[in-house]
Amino acid sequence: MPSQITLQELKQQPQSNYHLIDIRPPYEYGRGHFPNAINIPYDVLMMYPEAHLKHGENYYLICAHGSLSHRASVILKSSGYNVENIKNGYNTDMRMCYYYYLNYSCQ
Repeated sequence: MPSQITLQELKQQPQSNYHLIDIRPPYEYGRGHFPNAINIPYDVLMMYPEAHLKHGENYYLICAHGSLSHRASVILKSSGYNVENIKNGYNTDMRMCYYYYLNYSCQ
């Protein structure tokens, strides 16, 4: 089972040590996302993970509420990728607390 990370735990990770992947559809990503997140929609990431991920690198996945990124984490972890789910997703804890914890504002 993949691990999950909270916002507070993510704050303690140096940004140079991971990639933040927002797996929401482009229209949701376009409405607001975290500055260091790249958008790779769920379907694209699941179909072609090798085109977007490298074994040995650290990835944190985020979606709207945490369930789709959890599902993606399970699948990708079983394929040998180092991925963690961001608990609760963008629309829950993250959006409300992101500026406070990470000193960023949502775009």
